[in-house]
Amino acid sequence: MEGNTLSWSNPLIVILWVFGWGAFALIIIWINHRKKQKLLDLIHRERMAAIEKGLPYPEWPDYYINEEGKGRENPRNALGAGIILTMIGLGMTLMFWMWPALRVVWPVGLVIIFTGLGVTISYFITREKEKKS
Repeated sequence: MEGNTLSWSNPLIVILWVFGWGAFALIIIWINHRKKQKLLDLIHRERMAAIEKGLPYPEWPDYYINEEGKGRENPRNALGAGIILTMIGLGMTLMFWMWPALRVVWPVGLVIIFTGLGVTISYFITREKEKKS
């Protein structure tokens, strides 16, 4: 029965782990793409309805396009990503430390912790200062 245990030395487990995270990332990218596509479709329908009625068509909404013609990003994305990476890294470090068979690889979680801390620090360094009026 000892051969049926799950361990990281089993290539199938490693392959499933890597491709599982890859599939997760692709699903997130696809969901974001669909959301943007629906927004563009809504804007297009509004513009076409205005043109059909003979009204001047509305400009591109400010919430979608900035002055450079690129989509605007939420400036707090980096903060959220940094906090999430830090917490994932902390969880992985604790999991590897508490699982005796994997105690050797516990520093892997530290890489993710420090990546998350770096992203969080970069948010605080590069954020725009709030205007005090």
